[in-house]
Amino acid sequence: MSKNNLNGSRSVSSNSFNSFLSDGEIIESGLEDISISNKHNNRPSSTSKAQKAKRIRFYHNGNKFFNGVVIPVAPERYRSFDSLTNELTNILTKSVTLPNGVRNVYSMDGKKVSSIDDLEDGKEYVVCGKGELFKKIDYTKTDTLRPKRMSNTRFTMHNVSVVPKIIVPDCVRPRIVTIIRNGIKPRKILRLLLNKRNSPSLDHVLSVLSEQAQLAVRKVITLSGQSINDLSQFFENDDVFFIYGNEKPSVNDLELEFEESKMIQSYKKTTIHRNGGGPKPKMPKKEFNRTYESEESLLKKLSEDSNLLLPPPLKNKYTVGRKVIGDGNFAVVKLCRDNETNKEYALKIIDKSKCKGKEDMIENEVKILRKVNHQNIMALIADSDTKNILFLVCEYVSGGDLFDQITIAQKYSEEQAALMINHLVSALAYLHGMNIVHRDVKPENLLVELHNNRIKLLKLGDFGLACEVTRPLYTVCGTPTYVAPEILAETGYTLKIDVWAAGVILYILLCGYPPFVSQDNDQERLFDCILSGQYEFPEEYWQDVSSSAKELIQNMLQLDPDLRFSAEDVLDHPWLQPAIC
Repeated sequence: MSKNNLNGSRSVSSNSFNSFLSDGEIIESGLEDISISNKHNNRPSSTSKAQKAKRIRFYHNGNKFFNGVVIPVAPERYRSFDSLTNELTNILTKSVTLPNGVRNVYSMDGKKVSSIDDLEDGKEYVVCGKGELFKKIDYTKTDTLRPKRMSNTRFTMHNVSVVPKIIVPDCVRPRIVTIIRNGIKPRKILRLLLNKRNSPSLDHVLSVLSEQAQLAVRKVITLSGQSINDLSQFFENDDVFFIYGNEKPSVNDLELEFEESKMIQSYKKTTIHRNGGGPKPKMPKKEFNRTYESEESLLKKLSEDSNLLLPPPLKNKYTVGRKVIGDGNFAVVKLCRDNETNKEYALKIIDKSKCKGKEDMIENEVKILRKVNHQNIMALIADSDTKNILFLVCEYVSGGDLFDQITIAQKYSEEQAALMINHLVSALAYLHGMNIVHRDVKPENLLVELHNNRIKLLKLGDFGLACEVTRPLYTVCGTPTYVAPEILAETGYTLKIDVWAAGVILYILLCGYPPFVSQDNDQERLFDCILSGQYEFPEEYWQDVSSSAKELIQNMLQLDPDLRFSAEDVLDHPWLQPAIC
């Protein structure tokens, strides 16, 4: 493997890791770009008058808590029905879960719509994914959650109402529960992540349970036989619940058959506590990737040139020092200084001739860095593009990267680890809120500031693989030790791969080695470990670590992305809120 936190290089020993940003070129879509405009209409406007757009509200199939979205539909924008469903997919995936995208549209009485001409102005419709059956519910009775209906005035973005903020009770925290659906034994057993997004009230939870179990849930009881009558009971000690429709519970329901008990226990086998057994695993090596191909290479000259000439936009503002603080396959990083403030910055100098085939990756990195602004993300101060070189002036973080600090410290106290994870996940929550996935979260890409040899600040850097995501991605990329199982399985992935990587880092911070390792450096064996999701909390290294920290790791390293915590869920966890605990 070749890793460097500032050089943008991503090569690893597996051939499948050599593709990077083919999924990065995603068309951005949302309510802000659905207005009718001539830029979407290639027909000559002088020869024909554009038809008036129909204002249509679209609901999500079976989701009585989603308010729907109103968009203008006109032939000038949508040349085919498929183009409309594709746009609906892009828009709705920002608010609801659509694993298969929008494939069908139904009228409110369940009649399938197959043509844009069949859509009527001012009417409401329901969108469904591939293979879904239309669910006939009253989508309009969500008055406590949805804004008032729009008037019959002409549609503009200023008409869009804001959904009132829902106040979530303090008892709600992210947790995974096991659900047993009443029926013939062995019964259907489901897993469900409850959090502030789907559990603001008891009615919300019952609705989520109904959707997951395909059952109109009327009653819920715990494994001990206690009836659930209050939202807070879902967040107490019990994590196994029986759900019922109109049928009455019986004492026999509380008795688990062997197959049921075995399945429930299998959910709790993520961690295996053992006493002794083999040497302590090691951290993967950090290799510097200097590949100057000849004495005349541009990068070699750039690294040695003490009189580097900057392009005009930067020349009068910065002075470049001789010190090289990072280098790699196609970039070197030097210290530079602002001539007015005397403040130091990191100047990333990219040799564009080395980026053949990776131009999109570089452009995408600059595009995202220009867009983001967060205290835990390395800031882009200025940039200048020339024929042969791209110059990026970035925030300089003096403590180096987290990998080197882990090498020195070996492991950290829970207090220090919590601070670092809080900073990292705060950055991820910010990015994910903008639908940006980083795709290469690892200690080498986390820059730190020190105070009295203690880490006081952590910043996320190196956005070479980052991209905006509005649909599942399939490009296999990242760094093997930190890669999420859904990337390896090529089943499609989204934002939560960053949370998996953060979970791996939290594990490392508390014990000094990764949860998934191959002692003989066999990458296929490493991938098998990741895909199985099996890791340990060996007693000799974890005996002093709190159960709350271990629980958080378990929730961040969930194999099923639907059950894995989101970045916001991690921030809500009690381990990161000692004052509340």
